[in-house]
Amino acid sequence: MSDGFSMDDIVLLVGNSGSFMTKIDGGMFHMRSPRGALDTGKLLGRSPGDTVKIGSVEFTLLRPDILDHLENLDRGAQIILPKDSSRMVLELGLSPGSRVVEGGAGSGALSMAILNAISPDGELVTYDIRKDHLERTAGNVERAGLSGIWKGVVGDVCIDVRERGVDAFVVDIPNPELAVDAAASSLRAGGRFCSYVPTFNQMERAAGALRRKGFRNVGGFELLERGFSIKEGATRPVTEILAHTGFIVRARWMGSP
Repeated sequence: MSDGFSMDDIVLLVGNSGSFMTKIDGGMFHMRSPRGALDTGKLLGRSPGDTVKIGSVEFTLLRPDILDHLENLDRGAQIILPKDSSRMVLELGLSPGSRVVEGGAGSGALSMAILNAISPDGELVTYDIRKDHLERTAGNVERAGLSGIWKGVVGDVCIDVRERGVDAFVVDIPNPELAVDAAASSLRAGGRFCSYVPTFNQMERAAGALRRKGFRNVGGFELLERGFSIKEGATRPVTEILAHTGFIVRARWMGSP
């Protein structure tokens, strides 16, 4: 990849009041706030760190990374936030080359975090019963340049999974306990399982099903994130926090129960 931007590249425009992403396609990029338009063709050959003005506002041009793509996600269903998805990537033991089965596409936020961890030669197969969720995820994954190792399948992760010997199995569905048998059949010995659920009841059902099936190291937890208002001489916690997002249930498959 050359340093300069080329046709079809995704460019991040960073200003004092926020950031935006656009594709260099020769068309016009229109902004509501601040109001203005940019001919994306004029970004050809420009380099990261260069600046451009839209209206009276100056923006710095950068190549987006995974966090930029997550912040500018095309959202439909509620997403798993980076504070949770990053921990799930760790709990799943993912590294470049890992093979993963995912149940529940949503808007693709978790899919993208997984793909970023297993690139460049891993594999993620995402099952969802809703085609529109997979289509939205496909768009977000492609925009992030990760589509080469992702496959979306319209199907039920609880009964339709055919992959075997995978390294990790993760679900974001209302009834994760129903996916435990499929996970046991799909995972290699030592492979890891995670589910993401919003209620205590779902966490309890998932953990119970995992233990009955013979999974080990079964546990559940939630992560709380508190931001700070950082000002010289007046640094303090922010007034409002997002106290609860979801519970993470994790376990490890030993092979035969």
